Amino acid sequence: MFRYLWRHKIFSLALIAAFLIGLYLQPVAAWSALGLQLFLRLTKVHSHLVILDLTDRAALKHVRTLATKRAHMLSPDEYGNVSEEAWDKHLNTFIRKTLLPDFQRRKIDHLLASDPKRHLGRLRSRIDRIVDRYQVTAPSDTEVEDLMTGREFEVYCREILQEAGWQAALPPGSGDQGADIIAEKDGSRVVIQCKFYNGAVGNKAVQEAYAAAAFQDAHMPWWSQTQSSPSQPISSHTRTACC
Repeated sequence: MFRYLWRHKIFSLALIAAFLIGLYLQPVAAWSALGLQLFLRLTKVHSHLVILDLTDRAALKHVRTLATKRAHMLSPDEYGNVSEEAWDKHLNTFIRKTLLPDFQRRKIDHLLASDPKRHLGRLRSRIDRIVDRYQVTAPSDTEVEDLMTGREFEVYCREILQEAGWQAALPPGSGDQGADIIAEKDGSRVVIQCKFYNGAVGNKAVQEAYAAAAFQDAHMPWWSQTQSSPSQPISSHTRTACC
């Protein structure tokens, strides 16, 4: 309670001023009014604080996945444009499916019903700030193999390309024809398939990479994996390469 009053100094000062005036005019009424105001205000405040606490806990629990999703969804497209629509939609789904059931169990979901658009915006901003504080460290070889998901590996590969001076974009999941990354540098345009598994690339993967390069009008396709011996002749013929 005192932490809230300290954070909201204007409200606290107004409350104290009203109490002093009431105390001067009618002491019993002043104390009664003060108790009622504090009860009503702090009961509602407590519910709001519970909402924020549940939001923080869920965001911290899933911060790694959220950070990866945001990096992918806010990646510039081939034209350098960034759209936040997909990320906002994903956060709305996260709030509805992950947070709202907890709010309903605690019977505090009605606090969001008065102005759902405004409350959703505030919760999205709060989750964004938590994701902002999440520090992605450079993974070791063991972490790349054992801890990363396929989507995280795509983001990791894109960052390596950007550090090497490439303009690298992660196309949307649908309509990319198998291109995980589209990269350009010095007039060269390549598509990359990020093969996040042990083992060599076979003929099917080579054919998919070639089709993706043709669809994206790229000079040649790459993939982040070694290739099997049977796939080497077709790889040579289609000008695909491992990286």
